[in-house]
Amino acid sequence: MKITKHKKTRKYMSFYINNFGFREPLLILIDGSFCHAAYKVRLQIEEQLKKYFQCEVKPIVTACIITETDKLGPAFIGTSQLLKKFLVHRCGHEKRPLDGSACIKSMTKSCHYIVATQDRALQEWVRSHPGIPLFYLHNASVPTLVQPSEVHRQAAEEGQKNRVGIRELDQKTIQALKVKEGLIAPDSDDRKKRKKKGPKNPNPLSCKKSKKKKNVSDGKEGTSLEGTAPATVVEGGVVKKKSRKRIKLPKHVIEHLKASSSNGSAKCNVSN
Repeated sequence: MKITKHKKTRKYMSFYINNFGFREPLLILIDGSFCHAAYKVRLQIEEQLKKYFQCEVKPIVTACIITETDKLGPAFIGTSQLLKKFLVHRCGHEKRPLDGSACIKSMTKSCHYIVATQDRALQEWVRSHPGIPLFYLHNASVPTLVQPSEVHRQAAEEGQKNRVGIRELDQKTIQALKVKEGLIAPDSDDRKKRKKKGPKNPNPLSCKKSKKKKNVSDGKEGTSLEGTAPATVVEGGVVKKKSRKRIKLPKHVIEHLKASSSNGSAKCNVSN
């Protein structure tokens, strides 16, 4: 039986963790009625909560719950002392304390709490408000986490639909892909916005280099002289230069020619 109970508990808590953002440590908000029932059967609340949920838990109370229990008289002195051992959570009603159920209702609006109560009216309120797990003592002694109600399940389904919903940007992208593939007809506005594509330029790597043309006034062939620029030939209005082959002389030949030219100039001066 214990194994089955733990499986149900994990299943129910997984529902609240996945859909309503509950995280460890689990905060369990205990009211005076639950604490009084546990006190009568000598139930170690914190120890039993850890065994039941099999994870880290924090039992907490508020100043309003302690004040309400103190006002119930001498029969609840032990319950009040037991409540004061738990962590007192700030509720914001210190100046004007509320009754326990009203304080719990206001607390569950801003944070994720598991409500532990034996109050039947408060239990009905918790079942009708999604995202609040209900915990109580069955037959005043057996800790029990209540199965999520239909209201909780409907709220979880709506939340999943909102999370899975497609964003506006994704919708535009999907629409454009459908139009591109021809699955749907494009809108008239889309046709106006599209720019017409002009002819594309050829690939410059696949084209031959253009030849430079020069206009020549005379239609005659040019002549080439020694020591001048290479000769030019006109063919069909296009000037073509004849490349002149340059001969590289050895260094000793150049020195010999320089020496012979200097000797010849010296002889000329002597004869004169």
